[in-house]
Amino acid sequence: MGPKGVTVDQEGHVIVVDNKACTVFIFQLTGKLVSKFGSRGNGDKQFAGPHFAAVNKNNEIIVTDFHNHSVKVFTPDGELVMKFGSNGEGNGQFNAPTGVAVDVNGNIIVADWGNSRIQVFDGSGSFLSYINTSADPLYGPQGLALTSDGHVVVADSGNHCFKVYRYLQ
Repeated sequence: MGPKGVTVDQEGHVIVVDNKACTVFIFQLTGKLVSKFGSRGNGDKQFAGPHFAAVNKNNEIIVTDFHNHSVKVFTPDGELVMKFGSNGEGNGQFNAPTGVAVDVNGNIIVADWGNSRIQVFDGSGSFLSYINTSADPLYGPQGLALTSDGHVVVADSGNHCFKVYRYLQ
């Protein structure tokens, strides 16, 4: 097993993103396997380097797919709900997405590792904006989390630190 990211769903299940197996595992807190989905590849239910996961208000599992340069949203049963993103530098494009979180409004926040930025999408995967990092630029952002007072905390792997940015007003 090569766990990379972990989150907890609304039912208390532990969701583990396995980068090596290209699989998402869902466990009970006791460690008992409930289900799993995914395999290596470029198809809708496949991954090429899944990294992190988050859960939205519908208890859907959002997974960043590093080498497929996309974000995929699944039901807890592993059925694909939607996929967004492609390889590139434009709005809504990625160069290896990593960290992911969901805000109180259902927006999806994604760390774009290769482009060293944080992008914000609505719940249907449409690009909304970037988090303004110009005052303290990122270099290879990885994991991220949201605070209750409207900040995004980013693990900045290239600068060997974490950074905090204002997100919600």
